This record gives sequence, C-alpha cells and structure tokens, in this order.
Amino acid sequence: MEGRFDKGSEFPEFPHCFVCGQSNPHGLRTRFFPDEQGVKAIFTPDKSHVGYEDAVHGGILSALLDEAIIWATYASTGRFGVTAELHVRFLKPLTVENTCTVLGRMIEDKGKLWIAESEIVDDAGNVLVKADGKVIPIKQKTNKN
Repeated sequence: MEGRFDKGSEFPEFPHCFVCGQSNPHGLRTRFFPDEQGVKAIFTPDKSHVGYEDAVHGGILSALLDEAIIWATYASTGRFGVTAELHVRFLKPLTVENTCTVLGRMIEDKGKLWIAESEIVDDAGNVLVKADGKVIPIKQKTNKN
C-alpha cells in the first residue's frame, strides 16, 4: 500500500506519549519514520524494561507493536486512529541491550476500519514478536469560523 510520506519524513510529535514522546521521562522515546513498506523504529531495551530475568516485558513489546500500527496507518492515510483490537504473538524473547527494529505496515483501508500489522525483528532478521490490529479512524476536526 502506497504511503503519503517519503522515507526520512518527519511525523508529528507528541511529547508525552509513552512510546514515542521524547519528553516523557518514563517513556520509551522511540521515534517512528516512514520506510519503503510502512514505518520503522529502532529500540534498544534496558534493565527498566525487564519482565523476567533479562527478557523484555511483554507489555513493553505490545506497546511498541501497537504504536507501529498507529504510525503505519497514519503514514498511509495522513489521519490518526485508535486501536480497536490488537493480537500479539510472542515467538522469541528480546533481551536487554539487544537492539531491535520495530516495523509496521497498513494492510487494508476499509473506510471506517483500517487493518495493519507490525513486528519486532532482531539484527539477524529473526521475527521475535508480531501483531495484527484493527484501527478506527478518528474524526478529523474542522475549523468553523
């Protein structure tokens, strides 16, 4: 699906977002950018992201996948939406200090519902976690003068 944004384009910023906000002291501070198939981000977990031993908590991974889906639909449509459904499959653990790539792509625009998918891959290209989701577009605000 062809997107509205070119590789290297800047997306809007939401400073306090838990995943992408750069001003949130408790957040992940992970910026997404358009790529050839959708969106992409780089994430390196630290000890504060652990769930068990050195494995990154599944909630952190789910948040990254959810964010990738939202940015993928935005990149494709130029509009924001909210997640209506997120189905996550954990395949392999991501461990602390191992950099990964978070990818998202829009699959289908059904008008009132968007379908997208995302995945987290390690440096060797192994898929660690993947998700598919449904997004409901947010009604765009109009200026009434």
